[in-house]
Amino acid sequence: YAGSGWLVAYKLHYISEDIPISGTGSMYPTFPKGTGTNPQQLAHEVVKVTSMFPYPNGLEWFGKRYFNTEIRRKDIVVFTNNKVRQITEKVTGVSTGMVKRVVGLPGDRLEIRGGLLYVNQVPLDEPYIARARSTFGGDFLRECKSVLVPPHKLLVMGDNRKGSSDSRHELGFIDLNDVDHVLPFDKQRGVLDKNWRNTAQDLLDSSKITLDRQQYLKLLNERRKKAGIPALRYEPKLEASAQSRGKIILQYDDFSFEATRSGYTMRKAIQEAGYSNIALGEAPIQGYYEAEELLENQLEFADTKKFLLNREYQDVGIAEVEGAINGCPTQIIVQHFAGYIPPNYDRKMIASWEKALTSLKEIQPGWLKVKENTKFYEKNKSDIDRLNDIIAIRIDRISAIVMEMHHNKWLTNTEEDQLKGDETLGKEQEALSMKLNNR
Repeated sequence: YAGSGWLVAYKLHYISEDIPISGTGSMYPTFPKGTGTNPQQLAHEVVKVTSMFPYPNGLEWFGKRYFNTEIRRKDIVVFTNNKVRQITEKVTGVSTGMVKRVVGLPGDRLEIRGGLLYVNQVPLDEPYIARARSTFGGDFLRECKSVLVPPHKLLVMGDNRKGSSDSRHELGFIDLNDVDHVLPFDKQRGVLDKNWRNTAQDLLDSSKITLDRQQYLKLLNERRKKAGIPALRYEPKLEASAQSRGKIILQYDDFSFEATRSGYTMRKAIQEAGYSNIALGEAPIQGYYEAEELLENQLEFADTKKFLLNREYQDVGIAEVEGAINGCPTQIIVQHFAGYIPPNYDRKMIASWEKALTSLKEIQPGWLKVKENTKFYEKNKSDIDRLNDIIAIRIDRISAIVMEMHHNKWLTNTEEDQLKGDETLGKEQEALSMKLNNR
């Protein structure tokens, strides 16, 4: 009888099967992270083999299925479809299925708010996720924008919410027919829960993740050192400017460096903070992060990695700013980077200003001597005085500017304005010279 019972269970797909779990880390801490150094290595590394039940199971009779396992929230499922294959091949180079946790069933309304996942307006108790209040939105499931799970669909997420490509992003909903294995939540207890958390404090503000700025800077400087790039210094004035920018970014929902909506740029913020430098960079990111996960997240993107390892930057300041965007509570982390770059003026440009200076010095004595012609001077006093004033002003300004250029120093805002205004003075000088020479 035991043998026949096993055969019935086997035919009804009630016998579990071993499923290899790769080391991508998307289901951490339920399943371990791998030790590989890139997505390709992690995808090929098996970190655990776990038993799951084939799905669907039970008995199919005249097109209807009986005694089938009903998928519930918090179950772990294995699934695949064309989009899954495209995503996995793009990220890992291998077309495979995915392993995720079911968090939304047909008819459920889900919303992400303040790092928590709400199902039908109630925060979902999630002991299996890597960190409390670590669930943030994506392109498909945005912050504070609820979605209704359609019939025959599921919404799935990885337990490592900050390291999982799932229904919040490109994947979207999956179909029940995409699922080929399931591990019910009650079967996970005592088997996969050794690294799960106590969720008693999850709804408290004290459970929000905070960033250790000094630890982050230490980790970033270690990466810069490996790349042969000098370490960054922490600058409190840049922290102050980052704080100011963060408030404006949230107020206007404007993450652009140009501050197209608010007009309050990073340069304005650092000026208010009493800081000045040449090379400026800003990196705002939405969400709550610990030091290591923030850096890992940033280094995943080529452009951000290049930005963080930019040797032009010497100073950095970091601010965490809580607020709301369109009524949705959120936080942004703003990083302000700055550094000095020598101007390295073009030699031809310096030579042209030197030539102009020499010319002015050559004509200055002649126009000063005109004053000795008492009759002519008395008749044209205002024009002659103005002409000599212009020549003197231009000589003083250009002399200082040429000296700065030779020392490879940046011009001040005043000197920049003087350079721009020199053309106007030159035209006025030329007009006065012609006027006086024709008399």
